[in-house]
Amino acid sequence: MKRHLILIAIVLFAMALTVVLATPIVADTVPPLLVEYPVPGSPHYVVVESPGHVWFTLPSQNMIGRLIVTSTTEYQVITYTVPTGGSQPYDLVYADGVIWFTEYLGNKIGRLDPATGTTNEFTITTSGSHPTGIDVVPGSPTQVWFTEQNGNKLGQLVVTSTMDYTFAEYLLSPTSYPNAQLQDIYVQNSDSIWFTAPGVNSIGNFLPSAWNPTNAFALQDMGGGSQPWAIKVDADGYPWFTEHIGNRIGHFFPTTLQTTDWYTLPFANSVPYDLAIAQGLIWFTERDGNRIGQLQPETGIMREFGLAAGSTPSGLAVDGTGCAWVAENGSRKIASWCPPYFRFVYLPLILRN
Repeated sequence: MKRHLILIAIVLFAMALTVVLATPIVADTVPPLLVEYPVPGSPHYVVVESPGHVWFTLPSQNMIGRLIVTSTTEYQVITYTVPTGGSQPYDLVYADGVIWFTEYLGNKIGRLDPATGTTNEFTITTSGSHPTGIDVVPGSPTQVWFTEQNGNKLGQLVVTSTMDYTFAEYLLSPTSYPNAQLQDIYVQNSDSIWFTAPGVNSIGNFLPSAWNPTNAFALQDMGGGSQPWAIKVDADGYPWFTEHIGNRIGHFFPTTLQTTDWYTLPFANSVPYDLAIAQGLIWFTERDGNRIGQLQPETGIMREFGLAAGSTPSGLAVDGTGCAWVAENGSRKIASWCPPYFRFVYLPLILRN
């Protein structure tokens, strides 16, 4: 008898719990997890100026775009045409109130001043170098670092003013690393530059103070056909990077043993693309998987959010409120993915005697 009473009590509690959890949520009272904003082209990379203010490149349209969001239904998109026709602005960074960007086919570094809408361009010394990744050490003068995919070089532009600037280029050893196809770059500090070299399956670290014309860069090989792509460095000084072919995220420890921890994505052939470190998480886009995801470093747990088919998410950045901004290259949109990121579904508790 007592056993039956206990079971009845459990069932009644489960029914009450089920009613609470199954109560419909009124859509008007709950903000959406993902909001998408149409833009006039196919965005590639994105950078955050401040919450609700993001910038992005439109390579095919030869433009830099700016998205200003005041609510999920109120927003403004502004575009700035790059002076050099057909230059294909590729990657970008926001520093000291201005936008710096690479011009993949224009063979230039661009500087856009939002206050005036003026764009200045700086022609790279090596012709046809195909600049890709970019990062900046702000200040006066400003140090702009970039990768040259076709030039097989790291480049540095030092700008005191738009009329006073210098270029320096650092060639990877053509014997040891031919056709490295340099891609992304991250400035840890003024004397520690991290970069990816998918053409030779490697990531690298460059110390400008130690370089000389005969110096061969010391790259870390991540395995045949691995193709490291985007790279960032965490607060402990260790780089994280996306890796195309292995469908995984890497965490490299440049110690005496030089070890790498790998985190394989749940779905095959997702092609992890861009990466950000914020809010204690590793964020990433899955270009072919049409997903954005989070990796918890301490546990190794991954959570993913599915986008519409054909979204082709590429660039990603996270603002101070924890919202991730994503360039949906295929669907011609910028998306914001904000807390709580996921809504969990609770199923009724079913008991059988």
